[in-house]
Amino acid sequence: MVEGSDASMINSKNVRDIISKNEELLPQVHNYVEKIQNLGVAFRYTPIDAIKNYLAKHTNLIMFPSDELEYGGLVTYRDGRFYIHINTRQPKTYENFIWAHEFYHFYFEAELIKSSKINTFVDGRVPNESERLANLFASELLVNSILLKSLYKDLLQNYQYDRLENHVIRLIEVFKLPYKCIVIKLAQDGLITVDDAVAIIDYKYQENLPTYFDQSILQPSNSIQFDSVGVLLEDATVKKNIRASDYESINTLYSTHMSNFKMLRDKEE
Repeated sequence: MVEGSDASMINSKNVRDIISKNEELLPQVHNYVEKIQNLGVAFRYTPIDAIKNYLAKHTNLIMFPSDELEYGGLVTYRDGRFYIHINTRQPKTYENFIWAHEFYHFYFEAELIKSSKINTFVDGRVPNESERLANLFASELLVNSILLKSLYKDLLQNYQYDRLENHVIRLIEVFKLPYKCIVIKLAQDGLITVDDAVAIIDYKYQENLPTYFDQSILQPSNSIQFDSVGVLLEDATVKKNIRASDYESINTLYSTHMSNFKMLRDKEE
């Protein structure tokens, strides 16, 4: 991974502070998670699918693979519509996390985004409180604490002599989320100590994957989807934050897509 922005932001030097700050935010975030889960049963059992369906209904989605792996996504507002861009060049584990992260911004910070009082551009910089809340919300919504506790207990029983890092790797396959997200969640739920988290957070797990590991979840989806991208490309926030090369690539791909669509439509007529 680069597992996206969390790979560069979170390390053994700051993970203790991150976990401590998360503890302060958890009561607020748990209220947010409960509110979202009350939207429907899918948000409890298949939250990624529920998020994608909800955002497809209420926003314009731009899914596009950017070579800037530190860039995860963006929410912006223009002409009465919200636009959400997801970088699909990230590993699927991180893309899943970003879907929930951007959902938080859209659902809970809509008015701030409309008034341009916050910037939801996700990259490798140190997060402000809004970004911390979005990260913590994503983790708490996507990793069910009861399930995590049960699975981790089973791992300790079935692989009692294995390394802690390998337990985390097994949990990546279950939750399909980044390594560091799982480590921090384990510490927050008291299943491992903060010292344990510090000790393993920088582990280069991708260089030490067991043979049974499904590496497809670490590959990018490279999905492409354009919803009213022509309007989005004129937005000042997008022009300011997106790389020039990505802007040109999206513009070119969109033009090609629309041209091909017109050719198919003309052929059918």
